Amino acid sequence: MKDAEWIAQLGRCGLIEQSYIPNPEVMQLRLLTGRLRSYKQRQTQIKNKIHNLLQRTNIKLTSYLSVIFSKTGQSLLMLFINGELIDYDNVTACIHKHVKTSPKNLMEAMNGKLSLEDRFLLDQSLERISILSKTHE
Repeated sequence: MKDAEWIAQLGRCGLIEQSYIPNPEVMQLRLLTGRLRSYKQRQTQIKNKIHNLLQRTNIKLTSYLSVIFSKTGQSLLMLFINGELIDYDNVTACIHKHVKTSPKNLMEAMNGKLSLEDRFLLDQSLERISILSKTHE
């Protein structure tokens, strides 16, 4: 007896349960949650690449900011992207009122150098994170 015949025989005797086929609403929900999961994973990959880029260029913002993708962190990163001078006034202007670290500490953490290529990659990565964030809001 072949496998297919054996399975058919078991099915006729009621020894095998029917396959679960979800209704269309459940299938759509699975599709959407899968897509959301892939967006989140991609966003995490991009954030990790940004962390690696900053570490490679000796920019140690994570020493003083727990989340470099906060408003303060993104404002500080924009200073690099725009090629602005990293001075006390510019850094102070970027700091949100709830950030406890001093501008002096942040300036020390931002002592690294970003090449034009690194600035471009950083800008593109932050833009991509923004797009992915809007996608799953």
